[in-house]
Amino acid sequence: MKFLQVFTGRRSVVPVRAQLSLTVAAGFSEDSALRIPRARLCASLRKQLNVAAGSVLKVAYNDNVVNCRVAVSSTEDEGKELIRLNPRAREQLGVELGHKAQVFVNTSPLSSSAMPLEVAPAMKGDEADAEPMVRLSKPMRDNLGLSSGDYVAVKGGDNQVPMRVEVGAQGDSAVARLNPMARGMLQVAVGDLVELVPYETLVLLIDASGSMQESLGFRTSKMHATRDAIHKLLDSKQRAKERDLVGLVTFGDECDLVSEPLDDFDHLRNCVKQLRPNGRTAMFEGLAYTLELLEDASGLRRSILLSDGCPTTTGGNLVLELAHKAKKMGVVIDTIGIGRSGDATHLSYDEPLLRRIAELTGGKFTPVGDVKVLEEEFLSLSESKKIPLLTDGSM
Repeated sequence: MKFLQVFTGRRSVVPVRAQLSLTVAAGFSEDSALRIPRARLCASLRKQLNVAAGSVLKVAYNDNVVNCRVAVSSTEDEGKELIRLNPRAREQLGVELGHKAQVFVNTSPLSSSAMPLEVAPAMKGDEADAEPMVRLSKPMRDNLGLSSGDYVAVKGGDNQVPMRVEVGAQGDSAVARLNPMARGMLQVAVGDLVELVPYETLVLLIDASGSMQESLGFRTSKMHATRDAIHKLLDSKQRAKERDLVGLVTFGDECDLVSEPLDDFDHLRNCVKQLRPNGRTAMFEGLAYTLELLEDASGLRRSILLSDGCPTTTGGNLVLELAHKAKKMGVVIDTIGIGRSGDATHLSYDEPLLRRIAELTGGKFTPVGDVKVLEEEFLSLSESKKIPLLTDGSM
């Protein structure tokens, strides 16, 4: 069964990211009636902030932080440090025209970990449904891996209510249609905002070649550090209670399915304890098997690929072919290179290959040289889900 979490209200914690300070200007006339906060940016600023039209950007003023839907601004704004906010965004931020707002860089290309939606009216007959229910558009259901009849966990304040997913109205965009029962249990009204944080199936693809027994710093081996980092990721997933599934595949002389995707975190922790380095670096086989696992998986689909070496059973070009396949499947692959990058004197991981895999699939590449950075990266990736854009860029 597939699940989704919907959170009402605004986040109060300012994200710790690189940021720009932009002057607030008025949005376009067609933005004035929108209930969704909208931010218009010129092309150069969208590129600098790593966002596209339709994705989500965090904007802050004083102690307020609001998720704004990104839209295209006028070409006349090129070269100016302007952010055009609609009245809804300015109202929620408490900011006036001409003031400076802080804008946070999006580290997940063309995606966001939360999707703001407006609560829309229910459809005819929904008032008779005694079960809380949310209607979502087909593009939204498809991109989030949801089907009619799946269930979502909806959280409002201290309340969390399971809801049935049904089909939205034709032409629905950034809205969630909640029936009266759902709105009453959440204590939200039509026009209020909700945030969607989707359920995902995540497969950890871990290098278990012999070189993983080498040290990472002075205190521990790369494999030991990796086991500790995975434990922190599992702890984070369990605390979040978002019903994510986590699987584990290793590759050494050959690939090995350590655990199918599960939400049994005690079982997963026991599996992680058994990881031992051996043999070569069968990255191609490991990635191929990971994509097989994710092919029929539900929810968002993602893999974290960690390696300290170059593929030894095939060349990198064959691995990149699998990355192209993952892109077509909608699977995001975050990559981590652990240890030293390969150079003329020291053969280690293939940094260009890992970077390209992440680039192709909309993931993130991170080089890791010490234990603390590895643990921090696994925690960050645990909390970072990649939601595909629900727009063709016209927003």
